[in-house]
Amino acid sequence: MKNQYEASPGELIKGKWTGHVWRIEREIGRGANGVVYLVSGAAGRAALKFADSASVASETNALTALERVRGESPGPFFIEADDLEIKGAIYPFFLMEFIDGPVLHTFIKGKREEWSIILLIWLLTFLESLHQLGHVMGDLKPENFIVTAQKAVRAVDVGGITKFGRSVKEYTALYDRAAWQAGTRRAEPAYDLFGAAVLTVALLHKQAVQRALGDIEELKKIVQSSPVLQLIEPVLCNAFASKYDNASSMKKELLLCFAKTKTRTRAGRKKGKTFFLGKWAMLAGALAAIVMLFLLN
Repeated sequence: MKNQYEASPGELIKGKWTGHVWRIEREIGRGANGVVYLVSGAAGRAALKFADSASVASETNALTALERVRGESPGPFFIEADDLEIKGAIYPFFLMEFIDGPVLHTFIKGKREEWSIILLIWLLTFLESLHQLGHVMGDLKPENFIVTAQKAVRAVDVGGITKFGRSVKEYTALYDRAAWQAGTRRAEPAYDLFGAAVLTVALLHKQAVQRALGDIEELKKIVQSSPVLQLIEPVLCNAFASKYDNASSMKKELLLCFAKTKTRTRAGRKKGKTFFLGKWAMLAGALAAIVMLFLLN
């Protein structure tokens, strides 16, 4: 990559223009357009990303835009941009807030499968805020999101954020609508909502989703084979078909889906269904209550 710089733990990075010094603690991320390090300095800990000058400009603009969401950013807060100069060579970088917490696929390890749906709700809340600004996330891979101690999803890589109407500039094939032959890469809310639905399925069945890539019907079969994902099958299938034009509508449909599931399972118990159905009803009811709690919050 042009102007790529590989830093080492313990190395001191001094900004050419600000004179600020940052100590490299460790690498925390690596993508197509740059490497991110955890650093410490006079202002505390931060995330420092080396990238080419065009990427630095694009991502700092995206970070600044995110901060306009009700005064709280769904992504990292922008700190500053600068250059590192070594033997006449210039390496652009920028600093942003370090958001501590596990990425999505790490967070869900060891938890009940129902947590995949809770993560979808949190992800939709994030997307609501981003779409209000007229931007899509674009690259919805789990590694790009952190679950914070406040039980919210925040983005840690904003390189794929794209204005409505443009072509999505960064994507991962597994969560890309065009790669599934289910639509274009036009930046619109439905593009992100498609990716969010696939991500939810992949959190539980990633290998199966990878094998199905490009075949929406196979993806639907994966959903139908999962007792937990069956609970929200209509919502996922609507997202696969790009039927939602905003994250709020999709989130409301999730709640409605659970309400219907709870009603059906209660009716089944009254008719003296099997013990398994009773257990299923308990699961659906409990999960509906959890979902309602998070939606209301």
